[in-house]
Amino acid sequence: MTEWIWLNGDILPMSDARLGVEDRGFQFADGVYEVIRLYDSKPFTLERHLQRLWNSAIDIQITPPLTPDVLTVEIQKLIAHTGVGEGMVYLQLTRGVSPRNHLFPETIEPTLLFYTRPLPKVIPPGTGEGAKLLTVEDDRWKRCWIKSIALLPNVLAKNTAVAAGADEAVFIDVGGYVTECSASNFFAIINGKLVTHPVGSKVLPGITRAVLLEIAEELGIEVDERAIREEEAARAEELFITSTTREISWVSRWNDIYIGQGRCGPITRKLHEAFQARVKRELESPVPEAAAV
Repeated sequence: MTEWIWLNGDILPMSDARLGVEDRGFQFADGVYEVIRLYDSKPFTLERHLQRLWNSAIDIQITPPLTPDVLTVEIQKLIAHTGVGEGMVYLQLTRGVSPRNHLFPETIEPTLLFYTRPLPKVIPPGTGEGAKLLTVEDDRWKRCWIKSIALLPNVLAKNTAVAAGADEAVFIDVGGYVTECSASNFFAIINGKLVTHPVGSKVLPGITRAVLLEIAEELGIEVDERAIREEEAARAEELFITSTTREISWVSRWNDIYIGQGRCGPITRKLHEAFQARVKRELESPVPEAAAV
């Protein structure tokens, strides 16, 4: 089956796609990215993802070549072309191709690409095996609000966790505070409250995270955005992690400690059920027409 990619304005087979060897994304990890979940070929929270992409790009002094409205139209074209229903869109924007130099030129054409990939359906809330977390030192840079393609610390942390029999790495910052995971945001239920680290230098403003906080408010669940100490997390009533592709995954183990007796907690389950209801409701809403460009 042919995989298709949108590359700098053209839709072509993935096998035919070509990038310059001196693309700064390849040589310097000089770029940003987004992952958007598809349900029945419909992108969920697309506008929020494109706004975050725009924010990340501007923060590293890249001007995206397309406005969010135009990019929305192009993404919809590719989804229709590939026919992927349950899956994702991976989108990457780099500064572009130029002779290798730490100084980037004032005028350079960015490289923009995106493609779809099928994904399995998310399992029902609270079912399946809970995620196992392994704590690792948080040695990443201090601009984690930027969704940078420079993910080597995350990659190494994730591989360390899997090699130890865990599913995901959870970062512990200076002072013993939990920040986030290698590929997900982190939440705890402590004394009945939903607790999560504020976004900022060490926490990505996750889209699923933001939707979940809105849902918690609707459900009357008290939210406490603050730093969580490692020992607090290990004693929490419930733990879970969130991301675009996984939605919400309940956590059964923190290092060698079982959380909630190894069962999905009631608040986690309630939040995930409400999240899936939000997805269904938004996908059933009429798709607004793209603005004129």
